[in-house]
Amino acid sequence: MSFGFFKKRQKVNLEDFCRDFYERNILNPVIQGIDAGASYRDVVKRSIVEADDNFAYIDSQRFGEELVILRFELFALAWLHEFGEKLAVAQSTFTKHYLHEKKRDDIWVDMESYNQAIARSSTLGKKQKEAVDRAYLIRVNKTRLDLFEQLHKEGHDPECIARALNRLFTEEAWNKDVTAGLLMFSLCDRLGFESSFEPNKEAQFRIMAVIHGLYDGALQSLKNIEIKN
Repeated sequence: MSFGFFKKRQKVNLEDFCRDFYERNILNPVIQGIDAGASYRDVVKRSIVEADDNFAYIDSQRFGEELVILRFELFALAWLHEFGEKLAVAQSTFTKHYLHEKKRDDIWVDMESYNQAIARSSTLGKKQKEAVDRAYLIRVNKTRLDLFEQLHKEGHDPECIARALNRLFTEEAWNKDVTAGLLMFSLCDRLGFESSFEPNKEAQFRIMAVIHGLYDGALQSLKNIEIKN
């Protein structure tokens, strides 16, 4: 009798795994000499333009840069959902150091726009006047504050802590497409559209499908590993 389907997760070092993932899948995705990042960017942009020609005027290089930034943030969100807040802070800290090492501090800074969108998604639609919602908001704020104080006392970088904790309480919002929706509008804002701009329904569907695809790809890779220590 075979029990091969009970596949054990591979134990990996956090820094080694993240560095390898970032190099091969986000910053330098080259497959058999082909720039897979540029190819992916062009396919995605073409698909969105087919649905809404407002996106035809977006510079392709600029669009590709935003996909890179968004992908870093979605990887971090998937990481938090898979491993919890303690390892999320460690991942956040490594990412900040890695991008600094690569002289790409700009990516770290720009990720904050998407990080804030994710944070908003965890409480969007909750109203203080509703008792159930008020209790939820109190729990979210208290949990984040208590964890921040605890992790800060342990010596972690406060910015890295905040980024990780902003992703807490987002599982339901993610499953209901609230998070993806806010990320979509944040992307549009960063691409230079006016705040009142709203892609048509088909374009929204396609952009959110891209966001889900990037998240799902990251999550699938995380489900095969166990972080050492």
